[in-house]
Amino acid sequence: MKQQRSVLSPDIDGVMKAIPAALDSDPKTGFTARSITGLREIVSSTDCEIDISSTWREDNMPALSRAWELHGLEIAKSQIIGMTRLIDPADEPTREDEIDYWLSDHQFKGRMAILDDEIMKGSLRPWQVLTFQETGLTPSLVKEAIRLLKSGPVFG
Repeated sequence: MKQQRSVLSPDIDGVMKAIPAALDSDPKTGFTARSITGLREIVSSTDCEIDISSTWREDNMPALSRAWELHGLEIAKSQIIGMTRLIDPADEPTREDEIDYWLSDHQFKGRMAILDDEIMKGSLRPWQVLTFQETGLTPSLVKEAIRLLKSGPVFG
């Protein structure tokens, strides 16, 4: 039986990086050790695909890839299936709008988790794992993301 498709949509700032920088932040990347461990656990225990929803997708994707490699995150390029598209800023899009467009464009059906410190207020709220800028990805949030990706509500 084919496993249910699952997609993780992570933001970077406020998820992988605490703002202001936490004591355990890597000076080269700003990523916290806890967030690296957490992302590794999510990816390894769910075999999820990844759609980057962070503003890093605009011009920092090479830096993000290098940062993940530097920290030993074994995220295969095949697991990164896309990035949310940029919507005209004049339309005042939210991150939720961008993710929603991606889901629609890809006719996504499956389980997902959205890691973000920007509160989702619309239809994607049930799939959000809300992080906080000061702490980023914590162990309890990692557990919640894994739960969503393995047994949470199916989107689509």
